[in-house]
Amino acid sequence: MTGFSTCGAVTKASRSVATEQLRQTIMGLCAFPTRHTLSGARGVDAAADWLARRFQSFGGNLRVEKDTWLEPKGQRVDKPTNISNVYAKITGSRHPNHWVVISGHYDSRVTDVMDATSIAPGANDDASGVAVTLEAARVLAKSKPEIGIIFAALTGEEQGLLGAKHLAENLAAKGETVVAMATYDIVGNSMGADGRKRTNYIRIFSGGDTPGETTVSATRRRTTGLDADSPSRTLARSLADVAKRYIRGFHTEIVYRQDRFGRGGDHSPFHAAGVAAVRFTEPNEDWTHQHQDLRVDAGIDYGDKPEYVDFDYLTKVASLAAAWVADVSHAPLPPTGVTLVTDLAPVTTLKWRPNPDAIGYEVLVRLSTKAEWEKTIPIGKQSTVEAKLPFSKDDYVFGVRAVGKNGARSIAVIAGR
Repeated sequence: MTGFSTCGAVTKASRSVATEQLRQTIMGLCAFPTRHTLSGARGVDAAADWLARRFQSFGGNLRVEKDTWLEPKGQRVDKPTNISNVYAKITGSRHPNHWVVISGHYDSRVTDVMDATSIAPGANDDASGVAVTLEAARVLAKSKPEIGIIFAALTGEEQGLLGAKHLAENLAAKGETVVAMATYDIVGNSMGADGRKRTNYIRIFSGGDTPGETTVSATRRRTTGLDADSPSRTLARSLADVAKRYIRGFHTEIVYRQDRFGRGGDHSPFHAAGVAAVRFTEPNEDWTHQHQDLRVDAGIDYGDKPEYVDFDYLTKVASLAAAWVADVSHAPLPPTGVTLVTDLAPVTTLKWRPNPDAIGYEVLVRLSTKAEWEKTIPIGKQSTVEAKLPFSKDDYVFGVRAVGKNGARSIAVIAGR
């Protein structure tokens, strides 16, 4: 059986990314002496206004919002402070209460996390992630996705993921559903601390736990051997698959951790709420250009400056970002009722409920020891909601995703989970 075609909207989005646009965003943000969360009117607040204007300049179907709230005094907030996230949203044409979220954080810092006055360009951490988010918004501004998109420039990441927590809590309080969330944080430097340049891949971090799962679902997960198939990890595999289908010469590396060792990012509050959420980060960070006071010491130039951003590499990262956001948002909702028949037959039978928005489905197969999907089996009729596969359920893991008439693919759903 022949497979489904690719999605024209995804191809167009990935090919429309412009290096100069990424450069303009980073240079514009770095023009503020600091964007520390507590820097006030001349710093972070002015940067928020600049971001809102830049989002608005893209036009199209984007609806720009500046979301301001009073953050109470806390561990890294020395007094109650008004802080702001900036969003550009496109409401879904078929699913207005479902969202794909892509984010970067626009606050910056130096060595002392409470220093709100020293110069802190924050070019790579994380003007790079904000630039990716804005560029995805620009190339998709005129699109009409089936699932809504939130392009989010978040604040307060360095002070404790404040902006991400605020957004995640607000969406949950409104009863909105987040289908997929990814944050881009430290994605613009291809030269690692070890002096090696890596330009052909990016890491995706995804948590293996499933917060909020019931006792019944936890028991089923253990007995079916699906410990490596949390919603966030399944999302990571789906995004890796987008890179294979649409981005030539650039791939992903899935890391079986929620974040870098002992650290966290803006996807964490979403993951903790049970949302499929991941983090993109460059292959090998250079700490001389992160969280540093600007200085030269023993011949080493410390500081997170624009000259240490590899814009060609960042363009590849942004192309993948635009591709996966377009793919997921233009696709039908993921399949429901995906089950695996628990018999002892030498074949594996999968069943799921019909999706009226799909023209067909794809069954994904991989050995339980593999990080990414190895086989894709098209199910070419919308009315067909069962597949018999010549693979042992002892050795393989299976997923099902819906395919829309435009060729866009949904996030996969794991069978038997």
